[in-house]
Amino acid sequence: MRNIIGVVSGVLILTASCNGPDDKLVNCEFNQTEMLINYADNIIIPRFENLNAGLALLDASVQTFVADPTPGLLVEIRVTFGATYLAYEDCGTFAFGPGLINGVPFRERFNTFPTNTIAIEQNIVDEVAVASSAKSTVGFPAMEYLIFGDGTMTNQEVTDLFTTGVSGDTRKAYLQGLVSEMKTTVSQINLGWDSYRTQFISNVGTAEGTSISLLVNELNFDFETLKNFKFKIPLGKFNGGTVIPESVEAYYADGSAQLAVRQLVGLKRMYGGIGENGADNLGIQDYLACVRPLTDAEVQNGGITLADDIAEHFVDIQAAMQLIPDPMSETLISNKQIVDDAYLEMQMLVPMIKSDMTSALSVQINYQDNDGD
Repeated sequence: MRNIIGVVSGVLILTASCNGPDDKLVNCEFNQTEMLINYADNIIIPRFENLNAGLALLDASVQTFVADPTPGLLVEIRVTFGATYLAYEDCGTFAFGPGLINGVPFRERFNTFPTNTIAIEQNIVDEVAVASSAKSTVGFPAMEYLIFGDGTMTNQEVTDLFTTGVSGDTRKAYLQGLVSEMKTTVSQINLGWDSYRTQFISNVGTAEGTSISLLVNELNFDFETLKNFKFKIPLGKFNGGTVIPESVEAYYADGSAQLAVRQLVGLKRMYGGIGENGADNLGIQDYLACVRPLTDAEVQNGGITLADDIAEHFVDIQAAMQLIPDPMSETLISNKQIVDDAYLEMQMLVPMIKSDMTSALSVQINYQDNDGD
């Protein structure tokens, strides 16, 4: 099915669902199909392909280490792990279509943190398979704990846990199982997009369940996940202002700020429709600029479009985040304000993308959150 767009007297009419069965007519010439092709071919599929390649390398480094555990090979796993974790941050947004594994967003088993270290150790002792383990004991956070230790151990001490330690062989198997599950899942997602692509690019409009609605909802959900779990909770916003350093992402690897910046940049580029090859094609920003141009009065007052205002806020947030040194867990204690500044910048963007943007695009938010934004 092609883009359902009709031209009437030189005006392109888009039909989109708002808050009920009524349709909304937008006087805006915009090719939704071309935008969705850009998202599929230049953003989503290449990002998953990059993650797939990273997991293949990570799996290979794990297999080499397991065959002959040494501190040097442990360091090699860590390097590959860090690069692959960053690649994941580009993909977590797209947990729809093939990104739903048995109806569950793949990101839940890839990046639920803080990881439950007590349960992980018990799983190893009890020889519980990764596939049977809870989401708080799998994915990148669990793997991080196994290869970095509890933060107080030397490289040799971490390595010894896989050799002379109690349940060393089971520990090796658990490590292998963690990367194997992620590798298999992303391979499945990649294969899924081979067939899902046609459905994705033909599913035009903005009603619930359309591709644009999925993209807008995922953009909002992932941004709020970034804001709440990576900043709001560690800052103690739910805890009377007492910081919780151990709740940050990548607590053991000391990479919290770097991962947060990568996720933010991925969201910014997704919003702008910028492909992995750097090409700037049609994206949500362009669509929003089309349906919500400046009024004559706004032009006379030197205003900027909502689309550009959102883009500028993304830039401001990135600048604030890049001021945060890793490990962020230590920065929360030594310089909490610099972390809070980045959080406040994010807070300002929420109503713009969750209310103003969705209203302009006639997209309903269909996920629940209880943090009051």
